Amino acid sequence: MTQPNSLKTVALVTVSAAAMTFLIQACGGSAEAQTAAAEAANPIEGAWEATVTIKDCTSGAVLRTFKGETLFHRGGTMSADNSLPVPTRSTAFGVWKQDAASAYTVKFRFLRFNPDGSLAGSQKVVRTIALSADGNSLTSTIVGQVIDAADAVIAPVCGSEVGTRIY
Repeated sequence: MTQPNSLKTVALVTVSAAAMTFLIQACGGSAEAQTAAAEAANPIEGAWEATVTIKDCTSGAVLRTFKGETLFHRGGTMSADNSLPVPTRSTAFGVWKQDAASAYTVKFRFLRFNPDGSLAGSQKVVRTIALSADGNSLTSTIVGQVIDAADAVIAPVCGSEVGTRIY
């Protein structure tokens, strides 16, 4: 009587193992493939903090300096915020792409608000990033446009940043 139960147990374990294998493959492949994908993460992915310097595009004079944080998400999207007063602007959202081994282009946009809370417009920004060899620091040039609520460009934006990985 113990033999039929043993066969049932072996069959149940075999069917369960096969079902688990199919489930793993349906959810992204084997454990080895998932580990390889995690190891193949792009070097820019993660959380960064930077000191951003905005300059007059004509004279190069420094207009303001502030701290910024950017989260580069896997797959090419990003979100960013900074230390400027929250009532004046929204969180930034955008995309990033790798241009070369340690070179990236990041494009994002955020909304701007008047002191009364009404929409003042937006700001488009393009960052050209150079990542350090160890992948833990970056420098970039910044160009952009300040746009009014009617989508007309009202001013250029120029600057630079120096940052470090925080996670």
